[in-house]
Amino acid sequence: MIPEVLDIAIKDVVSIDANQPLEEAVKIMAASNLRTIVIKDTSSYKILTTAQLIDFKLERVNYSTKLKDLKLKRVKEISKNLNLINLLNEINSTEEYMVVKDENNELAGILSYTDIINNIDPQILMEKQTLGNLILNYQAVFTYENSSALHAVKLIKNSGTDAVIIKDNDEKAVGIFTSKDFINLIHLDCDLTQSISKFMTSPIKTLNEHSTIAEALAFIRKQKFKRIIIENEQGFVTGIISQKELLRIVYNKWIELMKKEGNKISKTNEELIQTKSQLEEVAATDYLTKIYNRQKFESFLEYEINKLNRYDNGSFTLLLVDIDHFKRINDSYGHLKGDSVLKEFAKILKLSSRQSDVVARWGGEEFVVLLPHTGVEEAILVAEKLRSTVEIHDFKDNLELTCSIGISQFHKDDTKREVFNRADNALYKAKALGRNRIEIEVLTCNV
Repeated sequence: MIPEVLDIAIKDVVSIDANQPLEEAVKIMAASNLRTIVIKDTSSYKILTTAQLIDFKLERVNYSTKLKDLKLKRVKEISKNLNLINLLNEINSTEEYMVVKDENNELAGILSYTDIINNIDPQILMEKQTLGNLILNYQAVFTYENSSALHAVKLIKNSGTDAVIIKDNDEKAVGIFTSKDFINLIHLDCDLTQSISKFMTSPIKTLNEHSTIAEALAFIRKQKFKRIIIENEQGFVTGIISQKELLRIVYNKWIELMKKEGNKISKTNEELIQTKSQLEEVAATDYLTKIYNRQKFESFLEYEINKLNRYDNGSFTLLLVDIDHFKRINDSYGHLKGDSVLKEFAKILKLSSRQSDVVARWGGEEFVVLLPHTGVEEAILVAEKLRSTVEIHDFKDNLELTCSIGISQFHKDDTKREVFNRADNALYKAKALGRNRIEIEVLTCNV
């Protein structure tokens, strides 16, 4: 029995309204462990993929941009009752994903070539052709392991592929850099001038060029890979075939077989884009100030606490920083001016901190700094440097700003809430005593 579209589609669909910002879409993708998300517009559907995230990152698209304002292609809508054979007659090679609609014209699922390939039985293909016969049409894109990450990202964008093979000076493949690796690179806010060897996946798994297509299908299913890297008898990579290219070969053979049985089926050259691949963590950077956001900072804080509780060695301090009378700026000059001040303040905060410190925007006009391996006395020096720098800084439009700072120190068995609350109380005291000053924690019990 030939399956219908809904039988093989992804039914647990994650979607978002087109009026939401790009930043919110990334958060939802991270929480749902997806590489794609459906965007619901007034009368159509679009899909956001990691390939498009690469473009947006390179083009420096603001993550606060609304999804409806991004250049995203409308996807094809198909009926849930359409069978797989009839579907082949309705699609073309430019359609990466399809939206499945139910009898009420509501979203019922999405369909990709990954879903299709997982429903093909290799036994019916009677395939004898080897991968070695195909590699001339599917050459890999290479770069050397000492090349920069930025160079590899540009190769992906300019070549139309989603993977670059990394080789050493002996021309042997030592790794691969894919769109999934790029997501990690974005999340960690890595320096793109660093060597690609720091970000590649290594070692790689390959298939010999004498393997058959049936063996290649089994390999993809077992390894859950998006592509097959092909090597010759000497161990050199000679080509790379993605699921979409392999699927074209499979379907061409399948269509011929079905025609011999009397079915009138058209051939297709549909592309395959892998779905359900994990987008590991939410973006770490605050979209306005370009420093760490609150969620990323909390992960740093939790890591530092767990480390110190585990090894019972050392301490750290926390600075909670608040711009004095920030509301007056918004009220007098408007929120755009307020945003400008926040960005300028964040730069001062970074410049006044040490290389080992973790600087983040906590929310609104509040910022937080984690000072590893630092006691209160040294933290006061860092805080005073920041306070005095802000006080004498020449802000745009001749604004004169000050800041208040609360300091707390980690003590063994402290929780995140406890160490933060002490810094918050110290900040409150600094504000109450006239602002533009530093106050340290007050311990209420022996530690």
